[in-house]
Amino acid sequence: MKIALLNTMTPFVRGGAEILVDDLQYELRKRGHHVVLFKIPFPYDYTLPLMNTMLAIKSMNLGDYDQVICFKFPSFVVKHKKKTLWMFHQFRQVYELYDHEYGMSSDGIGAAIKEVITSNDFNEIGEAHSVFTNASEVSNRLKKYNGLNSTVLTPPLKNWELYHNLEYGDYIYYPSRVTDIKRQHLAVEAMRYVKSDVKLIIDGVCGGEDYENNIMDTIKRYKLENKIERNNRWVTDDEKIEKMGKSLACLYLAYKEDSCGFTSMEAFYSAKPVISFTDSGGTYELIEHNRTGIFTEPNAINLAKAMDELYLDRKNTEKMGKAARDEIIKRDITWDETIRRLLL
Repeated sequence: MKIALLNTMTPFVRGGAEILVDDLQYELRKRGHHVVLFKIPFPYDYTLPLMNTMLAIKSMNLGDYDQVICFKFPSFVVKHKKKTLWMFHQFRQVYELYDHEYGMSSDGIGAAIKEVITSNDFNEIGEAHSVFTNASEVSNRLKKYNGLNSTVLTPPLKNWELYHNLEYGDYIYYPSRVTDIKRQHLAVEAMRYVKSDVKLIIDGVCGGEDYENNIMDTIKRYKLENKIERNNRWVTDDEKIEKMGKSLACLYLAYKEDSCGFTSMEAFYSAKPVISFTDSGGTYELIEHNRTGIFTEPNAINLAKAMDELYLDRKNTEKMGKAARDEIIKRDITWDETIRRLLL
């Protein structure tokens, strides 16, 4: 079968969505399909350049392929007789984030862009052969804002069997793309208030110089160099697996996240509990409070208390970590079933 994968990408940034699409391409080829992955650069300017990107995708001719599978906005505006969507999220800036933090404002330009995007979403998503999402959070938004139905298809984790527990160490690990919406700055702030000897490691490339400078300035200002290790680079899978395996627990603090996040799944396979925020959205689909992780209010002081709790009660932390691994194994999220459903 000839399959086109169509996704958008931010130049020099690689996160969970990019990893998943690469993994799908690999798994499809392994099963004998002919696959081409098209990556469309996503503009930083949400006005005319974004509109031009949408028009460019609409004009793409992918008629030689038997099926097209689309992912992030606005890849799914492409025209094709068998268009399957596996949506990670829509353009959230004109939906639940509209006129709020991280979203577009309802001024003249913002309102006009919102109208164009919501109209296109309704028409282009509505005409798709199949519509899947990566999480209930995304399906609920699609139903709420566009009145469209979809089916949740949870992304499998590649090489999940390589993740394992080595020990329950003295640090909490947060590997992720570093950006304000992932809220690494609150993890850094929390280290000002911890009362135990717990440490923090934050790994991942930061796409914004101002945000990275803010993190490093906080570390320096409050003399947290001995408590926090910050690596502004892409960490290899082997390094991440080892660091996670030796960690005490993991963090995933994204704001209104679409899914539970690959970091949460990797932590569970590594038998580590995950601390998340009560407004992190999709993490509720995986983490159970006080059984496989901890939910806390989205501020540095409460986060510090949760970190201390895991450090000071190692027996309970280990118990939660083992429950986390049992839970993710029980869910049996596999590539065979995922691909079967995508190609129906």
